[in-house]
Amino acid sequence: MLIVSYLRTWPLGSTAEEMAQGRRWKAEDIRGELLDTLNIAFGLLEGNRLYLPALADQPELPGFSNLFDELAALKAEHPHLKLNLSVGGWGAEGFSDLALSPTSRAEFAADVLRWIAKYKLDGVDIDWEYPVGPEGGLEIKTRPEDAENYIYLLSDLRRALDGLSARLGRPLTLTTAVPALAWFPKVIDLARVQEAVDYLKLMSYDFYGGWSATTGHTANLCPNPQDPTGWSADQAVQLYLAAGVKPEKLLLGVPFYARAWRGVSPENDGLFQPFASAAYEHGLSYTDLKERFLSDPRYVRYWDDQAKAAYLFNGDEFITYEDARSLACKADYAQRLGLAGIMIWEYGHDLSGELLEVLHTSLKGSTAP
Repeated sequence: MLIVSYLRTWPLGSTAEEMAQGRRWKAEDIRGELLDTLNIAFGLLEGNRLYLPALADQPELPGFSNLFDELAALKAEHPHLKLNLSVGGWGAEGFSDLALSPTSRAEFAADVLRWIAKYKLDGVDIDWEYPVGPEGGLEIKTRPEDAENYIYLLSDLRRALDGLSARLGRPLTLTTAVPALAWFPKVIDLARVQEAVDYLKLMSYDFYGGWSATTGHTANLCPNPQDPTGWSADQAVQLYLAAGVKPEKLLLGVPFYARAWRGVSPENDGLFQPFASAAYEHGLSYTDLKERFLSDPRYVRYWDDQAKAAYLFNGDEFITYEDARSLACKADYAQRLGLAGIMIWEYGHDLSGELLEVLHTSLKGSTAP
């Protein structure tokens, strides 16, 4: 089974102050022996061409100018590791215009091939959030015909990648990130999507956050009858399978970060309770959790056995997160259903590799190949 992780290109840290220090990961930070694929996040669109904003200097913050040197060093150390460029992300504009015509799609595909050839990459990941979409929930420009144009875009990329693959003599991968939301399988022909891509990466996290009406699990595997939203990763997976997606085409997403709230009502140990405010705007990395919370006796760890999810509560602050036990449950679930494997958002949230080791042991039977 595959272990695929996104890898950020912006500075590390969970707060604006930490990210302002400009620290980036290095090849030596990445446990490539425990991974199959890294998706480098994110490329953005400028017309029908790609650019990586992290490469450029920002006011008072140097760019990640040696990004591709670090990736080359990583590949040299771990030749099996596939390195793909991910394009898009939340709020990334330009997809609707890009996918509109055969000409614009062809120009984009040609640019993707240039990036792959120049930097010896292994493929591309399309993270369009989202073609069409729920009413009132869109952050980017959209058209009704995006549902069809999304498939055209993926199909055109598939043909272009296959052509380059034949010339290079090595396989090239095309993946797409998809939401764990009920509306998406209703408006997108997923059976056709899977014909174009190697894998669909299910973003089965952020079920709860600062935008929610109550506290809750950000990435619970199973439903809890007390949950006001009544949602889970399993329900999302079942919708995709019912829509015709083959299990071996689906990667189950897991978060290496936490969501939190303050001023939480103490009933039910803080679970599914009202709160005064959201906490930690950018989320908390697993690194933060270990350093600041998991060793603090004021924060009690709770386990929701129905949801297969962990959380911390100190009587006021509620933190929902992924831990070794919940990840083991998800790894077992992916194996039982015959899924392609696990997708992680994102590696920079746990540079220690602790959670990655749990996944590798659960899916592959050892902590290293």
